Amino acid sequence: MFLPSLACFELLMFLGFAIQLLHKGLDIVTLRVLIPHLFIQALPYSIPAALLTATSMTYGRMSADHEIVAVQTGGVHIMNIITPVVVTGCVFCLITLFLVSEVLPRSCYRILSLQERALNNVLAGRLASFQRKLDLHPYQIYVGSVENNVNKDIVVLEYADDYVTNVILAEEGLIAMDETENKILLTLRRGEFLKPNYKKMEEIPRLGVFDETTFEISLKEKKRETSTRYMTVFQLRRHNKDIAMDMVRSRELSLNAGKSKDKAMKELAMYREELNALSKKREKLLLELKRSNETVTRQKTKIEGLENESKLAKNYILVANENLIQVKRENKPGSSMSEDRDKKIMQIKETIEREKQRIYSIEQKVAAAREIKAEETKNIASLSQTLADTNIRREVLLKNIEVAEDESGIAEKMEIRRKNDVSIHKRLSQALSCIPFIIIGIPMGIMLRSGHLIIGVGASFMVILFFYYPLVVTGIVLAKDTSVPVVPAIWGADIILFLGGMFIFRKLFVR
Repeated sequence: MFLPSLACFELLMFLGFAIQLLHKGLDIVTLRVLIPHLFIQALPYSIPAALLTATSMTYGRMSADHEIVAVQTGGVHIMNIITPVVVTGCVFCLITLFLVSEVLPRSCYRILSLQERALNNVLAGRLASFQRKLDLHPYQIYVGSVENNVNKDIVVLEYADDYVTNVILAEEGLIAMDETENKILLTLRRGEFLKPNYKKMEEIPRLGVFDETTFEISLKEKKRETSTRYMTVFQLRRHNKDIAMDMVRSRELSLNAGKSKDKAMKELAMYREELNALSKKREKLLLELKRSNETVTRQKTKIEGLENESKLAKNYILVANENLIQVKRENKPGSSMSEDRDKKIMQIKETIEREKQRIYSIEQKVAAAREIKAEETKNIASLSQTLADTNIRREVLLKNIEVAEDESGIAEKMEIRRKNDVSIHKRLSQALSCIPFIIIGIPMGIMLRSGHLIIGVGASFMVILFFYYPLVVTGIVLAKDTSVPVVPAIWGADIILFLGGMFIFRKLFVR
């Protein structure tokens, strides 16, 4: 019963994988290259299910025909008809373990390579035949007509979920595929960019027009799971050892090992945001400090120039006073030159008075310059203190950022290691699920008392779809997204199934 059950589940799993690939854009002709790998992908899921079906059907037929009662009546212990099946399950556990550990990851990577190549060939065929519509997620390209190998009335839509986010309309253009870079090149002429506004549908969402533009659509996957899906179990364990060694060498390991990646990233973003604001403030302070220093230097130079000018004026007054004294000594009453001397004395006095006014004006300017200098000096002191505090805070932030980066790096490594552990235990539990399926299949078959294929497959589907795989999915989600330990979360489904089978079997055996 095992072989027809295995063939049935293999066919179902193969059809499921094939439909997924066809939905991604492959055609039936190119799918034939992937057929061997799809059957390999289905084996780790089909073997435990086939063992459960075959076991329940075999023991169900024996129970229905009363063969188990006859065996026990003949003095044969029931373990003698159970042990061979359990041993067979152990053998299939080893086979499945080899498949999920070594064969499956290599097959997954091979499927990805062949799938990308097949999709590119399909797309190249569509471009060569000038089909009117191309689906290149998240883009859709519509071509109105083709004239002389030139596409007319081109519409390019970009989607996000179920909404159109960007629209490009062009009168004509060329669509070519670059196989070396694995991308589509669109050269569009005489068009416009549109961005729909779903809040204001009446507005024309026009962003701009162009005479000619070129943009690329990459056909490569944006993110490829290289750390788990395409690595064998031994590679994953080796990767975990490397991560553990890196974490041991980390300076902040003892302080930061308990922080989650999200918390560390939030702290890092907060510190960087504060550092950016502080850097802008620091640049502004430096600019103000530079201006204040320039003002102080300028005022010093101005004061020195005014003081020199004041000294010259004072010297000029001193000389004028000496000239005035000399003119007065030479001044004799009744002389014919007395009028000229009086005039000269008057001129000297006017000069002295003018120079005194000049000195007064200079002193006023010096006082104003000194006042400006004093204010700028105080401003420099304040700015220097603020800059010093800013620099201290900046140094603290830089250290905090360094610590947060270490925390984020360690948290990311711990997340990768946990992800690797989930993948390892998921594969091991999947391989060793053959034993729990046999343990639950024996009492389930005895209770069903039927060896019919439909009943066996139906009961197996009930156990797998409504009991086992919901527990598996729940365990994987708990192991990935919470702090629940990986081993009990991943192995919980197998343990519960095994204990349930043993409990039911014990009840039947005692009865």
